[in-house]
Amino acid sequence: METRHTSPEIRLADIKKSGRLRLHFSGIVQGVGFRPFLYRTAEKFGLKGFVKNTGAGVTLEVEGGRLPEFIRYITRHAPPLSRIETLRLEELPARNSKEFKILESDARGQKHVMVSPDIALCAACRKEMDDPGDRRYQYPFTNCTDCGPRFTIIEGLPYDRPKTTMKKFAMCPECHREYMNPGDRRYHAQPVSCPDCGPRLQLRAKGRIAKANAPGEAIKLLKKGMAVAIKGIGGFHLACQAGNRAALERLRRFKGRENKPFALMATMAMIQRHCRITAAEKELLQSPQAPIVLLKAKANDKLLRLSAPGQNRLGFMLPYSPLHRLLIEKMGEPLVMTSANIADEPILFDDAARELPRLCDAILSHDRPILSFADDSVTQVVENKPYFIRRSRGFVPLPIAMPFSSPMTVLGLGGMLKTTFCLLDKERAFVGPHIGDTESNTALAAEKRAVLHFMKLFSLSPAIVAVDKHPSYPNRLLAEAFPKAKVVEVQHHRAHVASLLAESGETGKVLGIALDGTGYGDDGTIWGGEFFLGDLKNGLERAGHLLPMFLPGGDAAAREPWRTAISLLLALGTEKAAGRFAGKFGRKGDQVLEAANRRRGGVMTTSCGRLFDGVAALLGLGDANSYEGELPSLLQAEAEKARPQKQPYPYAIENKGGMPVLNMLLALEAMLADKKSRAEKACRFHQTLAHGLLDMASHCAGASGVRKAALSGGVFQNTLLLKMSRELLLKNRFQVLHHTQVPANDGGISLGQAVLAAMKCRKEL
Repeated sequence: METRHTSPEIRLADIKKSGRLRLHFSGIVQGVGFRPFLYRTAEKFGLKGFVKNTGAGVTLEVEGGRLPEFIRYITRHAPPLSRIETLRLEELPARNSKEFKILESDARGQKHVMVSPDIALCAACRKEMDDPGDRRYQYPFTNCTDCGPRFTIIEGLPYDRPKTTMKKFAMCPECHREYMNPGDRRYHAQPVSCPDCGPRLQLRAKGRIAKANAPGEAIKLLKKGMAVAIKGIGGFHLACQAGNRAALERLRRFKGRENKPFALMATMAMIQRHCRITAAEKELLQSPQAPIVLLKAKANDKLLRLSAPGQNRLGFMLPYSPLHRLLIEKMGEPLVMTSANIADEPILFDDAARELPRLCDAILSHDRPILSFADDSVTQVVENKPYFIRRSRGFVPLPIAMPFSSPMTVLGLGGMLKTTFCLLDKERAFVGPHIGDTESNTALAAEKRAVLHFMKLFSLSPAIVAVDKHPSYPNRLLAEAFPKAKVVEVQHHRAHVASLLAESGETGKVLGIALDGTGYGDDGTIWGGEFFLGDLKNGLERAGHLLPMFLPGGDAAAREPWRTAISLLLALGTEKAAGRFAGKFGRKGDQVLEAANRRRGGVMTTSCGRLFDGVAALLGLGDANSYEGELPSLLQAEAEKARPQKQPYPYAIENKGGMPVLNMLLALEAMLADKKSRAEKACRFHQTLAHGLLDMASHCAGASGVRKAALSGGVFQNTLLLKMSRELLLKNRFQVLHHTQVPANDGGISLGQAVLAAMKCRKEL
């Protein structure tokens, strides 16, 4: 997608045609070719003066004639990867400068620079890699001011080579000439290097180290069906042949990953052989951010059966680093390129990681250190815009503009799964990279390390730490690292809705719909199908919910949805059917049946995610989730095989405790009696829930006059449900908000936590 670039409005009529001006730029103006652009433009207009990096951005002083034309040009033609957030002008007395200079950086003062994310290989560097006569022919670390590592190598600001992990590599005379030449596209490209002076590759396999032709040696192993760990921009990937069943099974054994889909890397031509790609999806794949994009696979595709069993989408990305490109093109086939990690912990990025050798047959590494890990971003396209499942490499650490100014710095620590953190400062929210599930000490340490790095990078120190209301979430312990900060608890589902309102710039009243797996509710019960009325300023009040159901075994039901299926059958009053279903699981099934009958050894929940689990199990799509959301994703894939059904199943809106409650039991009863195909029943269930959400929105809004619905929570990763719900709400004169900047899942709640905590404390001032 197009990189956003802002052009501040300036009254050119107020600028004298000649004289001297000082301009200060803030935003993404370092590491993106901004100073050489200003140098070349000053030369173009015959102006004198200087430009330099500062801790707060870029400062420019120019004098001469044609100043209004110069200002107009730089605000309209700035480098594509830059983003000018603010531009301040000041008139100065003329100094009769004789030339235009690029001065040394000035690190004094406050740091308000935005750091560029890591950027995919640009066309000019690709051309050099393909030219046998170029000194960077097939060079695996080529980069320039338009591409290459940024965030993952930066130690501090201003962004200069001594403050990056490239400081250990002394430039050769030719690279130094490029680096010092303002007319060269590698002018002050901090990671600049070449085969003579840059990082070196090596392959480690079975105690042997190969440095000569390490990529070629890695390719030989990959073609033999081996699994190779490859050090990329933000961490290690585990790679193997995507079309080799034995290789995939080997990799699954290494990772202990039974069915979870693998990310794939391939050229565009390769991807088009396996998937149907829309124009918007192609644009997103080829964007400077180069995320993984979930694409509809062609019918009976081999890679789909191997890499994403039971699904109808493949997650593809293009080779975004020169090393990746070298490997993919020499392999001539798609590769699995999955994160090197243990379960759902953070991606491994340190060569010394003890776990790495246990995950692969060989390690292709290099000696450029990674300072900050950054897993691959994962997206879909909804309404021709990115829809995040995971926001990380390519997008972090770009801030998200807020519709208000926070009077203090707030740190949101996120949830327990798909964890991110957020530092909210004034009108900007810095959402950190994807960390993963914070149930281990390793993951908690990774989150703490990343938070402290952001604090150092952006000179921020939190006055408030926002945590999830659940008393047992492990990352609540990280609040102890900030003893001077006030700790504020934020309810999980309010954080979901608040994250969407904040990223959308929405300050008015909305009807928020938060559907997910489970979250700790105000009343100490487990929520997950919630409706809220309100806004960011005055808060979000619970206005309705899904009918509570019993989860036998509590969290065990998330891993074994057959438990939920038994509970749902009992709720329908079909004890014989529940007994037959439980019989498939022997004595354990009998125990769960008895517990569900007595409602002991479990919890009540309004969870929509668990409802999807139970429906998938009842339709025979599986009994257990080998990864989070497995059965619900299979249910969506099954539903998408069918055409839209004419009528939804019946359902009911009931009044319980003075608020509307959506009862889907009637729909389940009708679904079980339905004689149509499984795909048609799955599709009709989706349609029924979408109709139920519309009716609940109308009931919850009541006489308030609110006609704006905000859809958030991990269940809305299901784009079929999202699209059905949007269409119905729009047809019934609701405006609809959905996520475009942070994930709908728990990867977005750190933003919502920070925003609600800031609003709470602002009212108390």
